[in-house]
Amino acid sequence: MTVDLENNSIQPLLAADLPSIRREDSLSYFTFTIRPEAQWDNGSPVTAQDVAFSLKMLHSPLLDNERWRGQYDFIKDIQFSKNNPKTFTLICSGYTPEMKLMTGDFFVLPAHQFDPNGILASVPYALIRQKFDSLSNTATFKAFASTINQPGMARDTALVKGSGPYMLNKWSTGQSLVLEKKKAWWGNKAMAQAPVLRANPSRILFQVLPDNAAALLALKSQALDVMDNIPLVTFQEMKRDEKYQQVYNFYSPTSFDFVYMGVNGQNAKLENRLTRQALAHLLNVPQIISSVQGGLATPTVGLVHPQEKNFYNAELPLVKYDQEKARALLQAAGWQQTSSGWQQKINGRPQTLTLELLYRAGNSDFENMSLLFQQNAKSLGIPVTLQALESSQISERLESRQFDVYLRTLVGTPFSYNLIPILHTSNANEGGANVTGFGNAETDLLLEKIAVEEHTAEKALLLKSLQKAMQEESNLIPLYFQQNKIAVSKKLDSVIISGLKPGYDLTKATFKK
Repeated sequence: MTVDLENNSIQPLLAADLPSIRREDSLSYFTFTIRPEAQWDNGSPVTAQDVAFSLKMLHSPLLDNERWRGQYDFIKDIQFSKNNPKTFTLICSGYTPEMKLMTGDFFVLPAHQFDPNGILASVPYALIRQKFDSLSNTATFKAFASTINQPGMARDTALVKGSGPYMLNKWSTGQSLVLEKKKAWWGNKAMAQAPVLRANPSRILFQVLPDNAAALLALKSQALDVMDNIPLVTFQEMKRDEKYQQVYNFYSPTSFDFVYMGVNGQNAKLENRLTRQALAHLLNVPQIISSVQGGLATPTVGLVHPQEKNFYNAELPLVKYDQEKARALLQAAGWQQTSSGWQQKINGRPQTLTLELLYRAGNSDFENMSLLFQQNAKSLGIPVTLQALESSQISERLESRQFDVYLRTLVGTPFSYNLIPILHTSNANEGGANVTGFGNAETDLLLEKIAVEEHTAEKALLLKSLQKAMQEESNLIPLYFQQNKIAVSKKLDSVIISGLKPGYDLTKATFKK
């Protein structure tokens, strides 16, 4: 399956059609048929056995698959059709609407290429799922891992093969990566009936330019046809400059990257929601969007994007910067302003309201936002210490609940509102993803219903109730959804710009005549 970036619709890609779905008790069954034309580079057909191999590889021990494996834990088994080698059924635990995409959103790899000796052919997928730990000690999986973990499997042009329209032509470490269109790609025969298969460029060169100055120099000298995540100041300057207006089109699509401040509701100083609400009123979001993002950000009342009009709670007001409101909320929470700061007794001991704000080192946006918040809090008598850390260090602090407040980005999509991992109280214990301690029995029930609800009207009511509850609790204080900053050469036609990553689809592009 794939997502058409032009309209954010789910489309069959390698599959001939969307899956048929059957639900029985606690299981759901997704049946796919692979396109009859689909074949590997050696001419052999893509079959259900390749799908099974790919799932086995995804869940094999001793491979660096943790990130992917967890996402597809719900796929418990695979069944094959007796009549068609290209038809199969995935047996999944439970059911959520996003499974319509997720069941077909993993990489399908050629078994003959990655397992030429058939090491996994005789091992059932369900057995790998059930015996994962013990299988890691077997000679079979040690041998398989030693084959797959070779660097060549990731980047050797003779080994990296897929069923898509492009082949890896060259990879120069830290410099570039070149994809060439296959001359006899099977999709050429099918794209008339399936436009999603269209792949126009004969060659795509990705330049690796880790230094912003070098990247911008390449863009300004027209050595690049497409660049995204352009620094704000340069984007604004180039967009105003007639010289660059003649050669580039500039876009700033809103993304689903949600920027927020997290507040530790399990911290004794911050467990009263009125205290957390007060902090929300110390964030001047319009100022942040104007001064830090140059106006290129979308304010929001919560983690549902405003453009998702069915689900966004437009009746909720945006929380405004208001020092007097913050003062009143602190007083209502039991804090008293003294010459030594805001104080109250917590667990029988006097406590002063001080905060440590964590943000990712090297992120200038977060640094500037932190300074603005620190200044606003200081004027109300709340000392804020700023702590820039590496992302992994922040994760450790959050997982151990050793923090007060932090700034972070949550990458979302319009296809899934299963928020149980980050908001359900069952995940609020140390190590769980609900690091702010949000929630209660009522919000847990909302989250559980949202995760399985398919009907738009009912899901909208649930999501709007959740957004209201989140604003009241203020464990996650919304700031904005980011907007990408993209330049596309006017030599190109039909480049699709999208709010979904990577922000553009080059496969439909053509050169203007």
